[in-house]
Amino acid sequence: MNLFLLAVVLAALLPICSSCGFLGGGGGGCCMSSCGCGGRKKRSTEEASEFSGIQSSDEDMLCNSPDLKKLMTTNMRSSAVESSKSLQLALEYEDLGRFVVVCSQAPFAYTVKADTAYCGARNGSHYCQAFAI
Repeated sequence: MNLFLLAVVLAALLPICSSCGFLGGGGGGCCMSSCGCGGRKKRSTEEASEFSGIQSSDEDMLCNSPDLKKLMTTNMRSSAVESSKSLQLALEYEDLGRFVVVCSQAPFAYTVKADTAYCGARNGSHYCQAFAI
């Protein structure tokens, strides 16, 4: 009788254990709540590193390309909208690559990779930034 009871208990536990990875089970799919729903584990994300680069002052906008700096200062116009259009056209004409141009009346913060071509310029009323894409 004890052997029969042991066989019944093992027969009842075997499907649960095999689906949870116990006794060589694959663990695929969702098993009963006793083992949790395995599924894929999320990969750990790297913590954001602290910025250790350079920053610009209001008077000296950052730029890592002298040619781009010259183009930026030459093509600034009286308004942010006009400057944005003028800069984009000049960048396309000079064929320096693909750029995003952003102009604003207020300065703004941005972060780019060190190997990305970028430049900033300003006139009395607005700021413009160009970033290679």
